[in-house]
Amino acid sequence: MAGKKVTIKDVAREAGVSVATVSYVVNGRTDLKISDETRKRVLQVINLLNYSPNQAAKALASKRKSQVGFAISDSSSILKIADQMHVMKTIAAFMGDKNYDVFLIPPSRFENYGQADALICYDLDKKTFASLGDCNFAPLLAFDCYINDSLFFQINTNLNRLKAAAEKKFKGAPYQYVMLETPNTEKKEFTNNTFDSVIYIDNPSDFDKLSCDNLLVSSEVLLDFVPKKYNVCYEPDITTDKLELLYKAYEQAAERIPIENHNLCI
Repeated sequence: MAGKKVTIKDVAREAGVSVATVSYVVNGRTDLKISDETRKRVLQVINLLNYSPNQAAKALASKRKSQVGFAISDSSSILKIADQMHVMKTIAAFMGDKNYDVFLIPPSRFENYGQADALICYDLDKKTFASLGDCNFAPLLAFDCYINDSLFFQINTNLNRLKAAAEKKFKGAPYQYVMLETPNTEKKEFTNNTFDSVIYIDNPSDFDKLSCDNLLVSSEVLLDFVPKKYNVCYEPDITTDKLELLYKAYEQAAERIPIENHNLCI
């Protein structure tokens, strides 16, 4: 819908509801039975498409704050926590060069963060992602997690890039992909379908589960813990190109530019 004025019919189609339902939500009608789930989805589509039925709504979309929320999942794993802080530090440095400030959204504090233009959700499961979305009118971006909802950008590592690097390094010999444990079921399923053998690491003792001399590693945090006896192919998850893609998606989400391709892999 780029370059075209968004209408109430567009909102209704994207939200999967009637035009009347959109009208009721926009006008705050409480005398009609509209579920909270439907109301929230309509509001999310309105926000995403920058549908502005009045000047007040237009003004809301135009007020940029240069604040970036970074949401993480709950974890007791020292490796997972180290990874979360490493990724946040990397994104904060990158976004800082573009005059954005990044603040942490801990899992115990999922509430409304109106000071943010948009929220980056790192490796969240779909239920947690939805819970954060229910609290916020700001757009959400799924980073290193599979949400598979066309309302939201998702920016993930291209697993075929990792696979090609490992096959080149090991010249067809068997290898195991070693990655951090993830709460995102869809991410696990996609990863398991891409590689012949995947080992999920939650704690350093999990390295005892390795059964192959050749290892593919994409996490910089995990790389430091791999025993020296293994032959390692390191192909990083976080690259400059991936950060640039995240920034582009963030800018589009913050400006409420309609999504044409929501699934971004690099």
